[in-house]
Amino acid sequence: MPWSWPVTRRGESPRRLTSDYSERPGSRIVALFADVRDKVDRKGATVRAVSHSAQNQQTDPEAAPALVGDSAAGTQRATQVAAAMAARAKLERLLAAPAPFADDDGSIRPEVRDALEAVDLPRHQYLDELWAALVGGRLIVPVAAHALPGRLKGSREQSVSLAQGLAGDGAPQVPAHEVHTTDACQDAATLAVSLPDGHIALPVFTSAEAMTAWRSDVRPVPVKPRRAAQVACLSTDQLWVLDPGSRDLRLPRPAVVALAGGEAWVPSWRNEPVQAEVRAQLQEVDGVTGVAFGPGEGAELRVFIRIDAADGRAGVARSLEGCQHVMVNPAWGDLVDTVELCPLPA
Repeated sequence: MPWSWPVTRRGESPRRLTSDYSERPGSRIVALFADVRDKVDRKGATVRAVSHSAQNQQTDPEAAPALVGDSAAGTQRATQVAAAMAARAKLERLLAAPAPFADDDGSIRPEVRDALEAVDLPRHQYLDELWAALVGGRLIVPVAAHALPGRLKGSREQSVSLAQGLAGDGAPQVPAHEVHTTDACQDAATLAVSLPDGHIALPVFTSAEAMTAWRSDVRPVPVKPRRAAQVACLSTDQLWVLDPGSRDLRLPRPAVVALAGGEAWVPSWRNEPVQAEVRAQLQEVDGVTGVAFGPGEGAELRVFIRIDAADGRAGVARSLEGCQHVMVNPAWGDLVDTVELCPLPA
């Protein structure tokens, strides 16, 4: 059945249609439109009143500061909302990010324990196998726990010495450090260790227990070895010291540099390209007639140098001094960690 619309006489108020035509089809719709029109009329009057008030405020100098204050408050609220949304988005990203060490209990990994216990191996083989075990999993770095948002007033950044890990009364020394960053390795660099030879190394640990034995006021954070190597190259002398306070094992610089660059470490005692370059430079020294290589006992590389003794001891001393000058070149630092020179008579 089609809708039928009532017709209103000229000048007649639509409100009377509610009673006069209450039983006719469409009378309820006409009443509804009448109510809507009344509401629109009232709303229009309100809008006009507000507009008139705004015009008065523009001409009234005392009303302008209120508008400025409202605008500033609105801007502040918008800034707070934006900051809250950004913090929420960051938290969501952190929660969604994979946690590679979620099940890590801080204990030493079995392969690392086996490598550390193989003390009957020659030094070069021991370090070779230990390095392979260390980079195959995770390391633990120390992060100082503190409640203050920054360093103490008047304090300076300092490092902890291996020989001075504890104060005279047995209490651990707490060096000043920067506020925590989002990078645990970078935080650990503020706790760098001074080695007996004067170099600075990043402390890395095989377990949380080994770290607690070093210092009880730091907390363990598991990290990927490559990231620890990158921070060591940027913030220290490109060195790691493994388990300071218990083992104090200095790991070779070329190994740390290679790992930071995503490359496999090839020790110099079996690195033929490195040996070829060293041989070429040593053979340019007067009196040197032959060069050979092997793993060192107290160093990474042992260099056997055959020197012509025709000029006597003075000639041999000059040749040996020239060889030492070649090997102390800083350019070898990323390729050869330490060297032993062994002169041989011609």
